[in-house]
Amino acid sequence: MRVLIVDDDRATVDVIRDTVHWDSLEVSDVFTAYNIKEAKKILTAEQIDIVISDIEMPQGSGIDLLEWYREQELDGEFLLLTCHESFDYAKHAMQLHAFEYLLKPFDVNVMEATLRKIIRDIIEKRSIKETSELGKWAKENTARLYNNFWTDIFGAKVTPSAEEIRNEINKRHLDIDTEGLYHLVVSRVSDTARDREKINTNLILFILENIHMEVLLGDPQGTNVASIEVGGGIIVASVIPATKDGKAVSPKEIQTKCERLIEDQKKILSSTMTCCIGKSVHIYEFYETFQRLLNLMEVNVSYYGKAFYEEDASKNSDTSGVSLDTEKLESLLSKQQKMEFMSALKDLLNEKMKSNALTDAALNKIEKEVQQVVYTYLGKKQIAVAGLLEDENLNNLEKRATQSVLDMIRWANYLLDATFEHEKTVKKSFTLSDKINNYIHEHYKEPIGRNEIAEVMFLAPEYLSKVYKKETGVTLNEAIATYRVEQAKILLDRGERVSDVAEEVGFDNFTYFSTTFKKVVGVSPTQYKKQ
Repeated sequence: MRVLIVDDDRATVDVIRDTVHWDSLEVSDVFTAYNIKEAKKILTAEQIDIVISDIEMPQGSGIDLLEWYREQELDGEFLLLTCHESFDYAKHAMQLHAFEYLLKPFDVNVMEATLRKIIRDIIEKRSIKETSELGKWAKENTARLYNNFWTDIFGAKVTPSAEEIRNEINKRHLDIDTEGLYHLVVSRVSDTARDREKINTNLILFILENIHMEVLLGDPQGTNVASIEVGGGIIVASVIPATKDGKAVSPKEIQTKCERLIEDQKKILSSTMTCCIGKSVHIYEFYETFQRLLNLMEVNVSYYGKAFYEEDASKNSDTSGVSLDTEKLESLLSKQQKMEFMSALKDLLNEKMKSNALTDAALNKIEKEVQQVVYTYLGKKQIAVAGLLEDENLNNLEKRATQSVLDMIRWANYLLDATFEHEKTVKKSFTLSDKINNYIHEHYKEPIGRNEIAEVMFLAPEYLSKVYKKETGVTLNEAIATYRVEQAKILLDRGERVSDVAEEVGFDNFTYFSTTFKKVVGVSPTQYKKQ
């Protein structure tokens, strides 16, 4: 393979030329050009297989070069680079059959993975041109044939019985030992949105399959790996023989490789990988094992972003020991102490994470408790929750909240910010009587009347009383008394003493409390408690 790098920025050209491991890609020659004129001269004189070109250049864009390249009917592939994403650029590049479109800044790992895929596709296209014999093409594309077979096994398109699988292997002319035992490693790749913004899904799948074959199977050209898109995530399944050179492969050895796999994946992609290693089984048990390992990763949230053996996974769904101190959280929220709220949540999650006992059921319970605290907070302020629930970002984060501790923290953090913002928005639209009612609800235990409230609202007491009566139909004193009585009923329902309740809700005179209570409720506080 021969490569040409084109960029008006000499530093970028030097970095690409000097940091990519060309030998490992079997690239023999690397040419450089600093404008389109130089690039065309090289492309006319030399056989170039891959052109890596910047798009934005002063003496003609990379799109111009690609257009000329296609007009000349030159045989090769284009990899375009740009500092900022533009739909027009991407659309034009795809129309001219550019192989890939990568965003700067330059990342050597992503570049090498992309080049590896380009080279594989070039070889595949040329082998098809060289022969029309399907047998030879199949021989040179065995990885794809095996990949399709494993995908059919995991999707139950092949009946999971020993006889049916043997027949299918013979029919597809595959070299697979149906009597042997294998370890199935299932990797779940989550949070792929950021990667999908930078590179296309096909390239992501190629990268993931490639590193699985290289790290787990020790063969970049291996055949025992299949990738499947599931929802917004990706599942990669690797088939590892349970014996090697006559000796059993230890689960610890596989786990060590999986840990390295997770680290290698982080160097290239932003997504998070979780690996579950299955016990040794026969091929006809693969479908059941595949489903079981997927479920273990779904349930055992503690292992998110880690590699674990299925027998070590906790299958505990008991959530009795996982509960938030909701009273404390309600108190923190009422004071808008967000940092302290989040700290209390993190402490509980970290405690359960240490023992690998955090399950999706536990996170579901925590999610409901956090929501209840927030809804109670808004309810006390007489603010409807509906507006908050319309937040699309919040809804998206909520869908992933039980996937991992990190997702739970992201959701809760955003929920609190959205709650406080929603409260501000609603309060801006409050009438004067709404604001007065809120003040009464927050300070009813204190000695308040029209003078105290007017001072806080920066209004004359007479004007405050007049507007309140006009908007609500009741006097300010009646509103204060009625709310205090409603709170007194709650305390009496709990069994508290009548004399204590009077003082607790802001009445400094027991007789006045009793008279007011009877006027609002129809019976005295003592009679109400007896009833």
